[in-house]
Amino acid sequence: MRNPYHVVHTKQCEAPDLIAVAEDEKPSSTAPKASTGSGVLTPSRPDPDEAALEWTFFILFHLEIRRLIRSGWQSPSMIRSDTRPGQGRGRGRTGFILVGVAATALLGSLGVVGWEMRQDGRHAAQRAVRVAELRGTIAHLDGEMIMMVRMAALSGDRRWASTFDEDAPKLDAAIAEASDIASPEIRQALAETTGEAHRDLLMMERRALSLLGDGDLAAARIMLDTPEFAYLQEVYADGLDVFGQDLRTFANARAAQLDLRTWTEMGGLALLTVLLAAGGLGLRGHMRLRAALAQTTAIAGTDLLTGLPNRRRFCEELEAALADGRQSGLDHALLLIDLDRFKAVNDAQGHPAGDELLRLVGERLRDVLRDDRRVGRLGGDEFAFLLCCDPAGVDRPQADPAVVAGRIVDALAKPFILTGAVVQVGASVGIGLTRVEDRGIGDLMHRADVGLYRAKAEGRGCFRFFEQGTDARVRAMAQLESELRQAVSDEAVVPHFQPLIDLGTGHLVGVEMLARWPHPTRGMVSPAEFIPLAEDGGLIGPMTVSLLRQGCRAAGSWPAHVTLASNLSPMQLRDANLPATIANVLAETGFPAARLELEVTESALVGDLVLARRLLEEIRALGVRLALDDFGTGYSSLRHLQLLPFDRLKIDQSFVGAMVADKESAKIVSAVVGLGHSLGLSTVAEGVETEEVAALLRGLGCDVGQGWLFGRPVPAHRIDALVAVPGEKETNRTRVA
Repeated sequence: MRNPYHVVHTKQCEAPDLIAVAEDEKPSSTAPKASTGSGVLTPSRPDPDEAALEWTFFILFHLEIRRLIRSGWQSPSMIRSDTRPGQGRGRGRTGFILVGVAATALLGSLGVVGWEMRQDGRHAAQRAVRVAELRGTIAHLDGEMIMMVRMAALSGDRRWASTFDEDAPKLDAAIAEASDIASPEIRQALAETTGEAHRDLLMMERRALSLLGDGDLAAARIMLDTPEFAYLQEVYADGLDVFGQDLRTFANARAAQLDLRTWTEMGGLALLTVLLAAGGLGLRGHMRLRAALAQTTAIAGTDLLTGLPNRRRFCEELEAALADGRQSGLDHALLLIDLDRFKAVNDAQGHPAGDELLRLVGERLRDVLRDDRRVGRLGGDEFAFLLCCDPAGVDRPQADPAVVAGRIVDALAKPFILTGAVVQVGASVGIGLTRVEDRGIGDLMHRADVGLYRAKAEGRGCFRFFEQGTDARVRAMAQLESELRQAVSDEAVVPHFQPLIDLGTGHLVGVEMLARWPHPTRGMVSPAEFIPLAEDGGLIGPMTVSLLRQGCRAAGSWPAHVTLASNLSPMQLRDANLPATIANVLAETGFPAARLELEVTESALVGDLVLARRLLEEIRALGVRLALDDFGTGYSSLRHLQLLPFDRLKIDQSFVGAMVADKESAKIVSAVVGLGHSLGLSTVAEGVETEEVAALLRGLGCDVGQGWLFGRPVPAHRIDALVAVPGEKETNRTRVA
C-alpha cells in the first residue's frame, strides 16, 4: 500500500510554517511545486485499494447472510429454551433477518461515511492549512511590494521594480484563492473595504515605476510621499488585516467543525464495530484521518528549516509552562538568542548559505540544550529557549540561566562549516526572569528583549539580564530608530562638508561629506548615536545613497577642481548592487564621476575580500576614485594596497594628533606617507588641529590635510562661499566655525 502522503518543499525563512497542496489540484502561483525531497507531509487522496476492500467486505457479508437465510440457519442465541420447535424457528429466522438487515445497512453506512469523511477531512484540513498559509503570503507580499517601490525610487535601481512586477500577480492570485476558499460574506467584505483602494494604490505604484523607468526619480519619490498615497496604503493595509483575521476565524471554524464531526462519527462507528464485530476497516480509516490531522497540527507548529518549534508553537509551550509555574511556584527564565553577524553571511554568501547556517545553528542549539520542546526559532536569525529555574530538579535541564546562556554564547562562537565556506557569526543572549505580577508571556518576552538589547549595546557575543533602568533606554532607542527611519525617507539626514586643504599651496582642493541629523526636537543628534542605529536597523544603505545624492547635487555647482569625498559602510561592500546604485546617483545628479571619491575603512575589507575587490573595481571603472580610510589602525595590510584599486591613503587622526608629543607616532606618519608615495598614492592626514602639526606634515611631504584647523563640518550653504573661488593661501585657511 502506498504512502498516504506526498511531499512539498517550502522556501527558507520567508515561507509560512505550512503549505498544503492537493495532488489533484495545480499548485497556486505562491506555492512551491511538489518534490521528492524532505518537506511538508500533506494528506493525499484516499487509497482506492482500501475503499474497494471495504466495499468487497460489505458485499460478501451481505451475500453470506442471504445464503444463511435461504438455508434456514438459526442463531442459537435467538432460540428460547421454552419455545416450541416450529415457533422458535420462525422467530429465530425473523430476528436474524432483522439483525442481518441492520448489519447490512450499518456496514454500508460505515463504508459510505468512511469514504465521505476521508474526502471531507482531506479537503477541510487542506483548506484550513491553505488559508493559514495564504494569510501570511498576502501580508508578506503586500509589505514587500510597498518596499520594492520605495527602494526603487530611493536608489534608482530598476531591479527593485522587476521584483514588484513579479509580486503583483502573486498577491492578486493569493487574494483570489483565499476569497474562493472563504465564505461569500468574507469575499463581499474584502471587496467593499479594499477594492477601490487596491486599484488606486496599484495605479499610483505603477505610475511611480513608470517615472522611474523614464529616469525621473524625483517625481517618483514625490508621488510616494503624497498624503493620498499614504491614505490609500493605510486603507488597503487595514482592509487586508481585517481580511486576514476573517480568514483565520473561518479556518479555525472549519477545523473545529471537522474535529467535532470526526469524534462524533468515530464514536458511533466504534459502537457499531463492537456490536457487529465487522467494522474494523472503516474504523481504521477514521483513525488514519485522526492521525493525519494530528500530524498536520504538529507540522503547522514546526519551523521547516530547522525542525524546531516555530514562534506559534514556542509561545504555546511558553504560555503552558508559565501557567504551570504559577500553580506550582516554579520560576522560569526566557533566553532570547540573536545571531550577531548573520546578515553579513546572508548578504555575502547568498540566501542558500544563510539557510544552511540557520539549520546548523538549530542543530547546535539542540546539542547544547537537549530539550527540543523548549527551544524554538522565532523567525529570521532569532531563537529562544525556556529554562525552568527550580533547584529541586523537577524539570530538565536544570541550570543557572547565566550558565546556560554562557554555554550558548560559547557554542555559537565556534566556526560553522558551510558548503564552500567557513564562517563565524557569534550570538548575543538576553535573559528575562518570570515575576509574580506578570500578566502574560508578553511581559517576559519584553524583559528578555531588553536584556538582548543590553548584550548588543555592550559589544555583542555575550549575555545580559534585564535591568529596570535599561527598559526606558530601550524604549527611547526604539523611538529614535523609528524617527530615524522617517528622517531617512524624508532626506532629513543631511550632509555637512569639511574642507580638504592642499598642504603645499594652502588651497582648498575638496571636501569630505559627513552625515548630520538635525532633529526637530532633540537638536543635532550625534553620529555616534544614529549611525549604529542605522546599521542595526538596515538603514545604512538607503541613508548613504540619500546623502550621496544630496551631496552630488550640492557639489555640482562648485569649481571643477573641488572633489567630493564620502564614506562607504562595511555593510555596503556586501551589496552586489552597489556599483549600479552609485552609477544611478551620478546619472541622476549629473555629477562627474572623476570628482567623486569614496572612502573605505580596512575593517570593511575583513570577510569576503574577493567580493569587495570586485565591487571596488567596478566602482573604479565608473571613474570614481577610491581612498583607504583610517590606515594604520586595526587590520592594516599591505596586501590590501596591492590587490585593491586605491588612489589615496588617509592617515588616522590618532597618529596625526600625537605627532608633536610622541615621536613614535611621527615615525608612523612618516612611514605611511613614504609608503603611499612609493605606491603612487596621494596621502591625506586627518585630525589636523594646530599649525605645528600642519608644519610637520608639510615637512614630511603629506599632500592634503583635514581637520578643525581648516574648518569644521558645515552645511552646504556655508561651504559655498569657501569653494566658490580658489583664493590665496591665508584666505583658504580661514576657519569655518
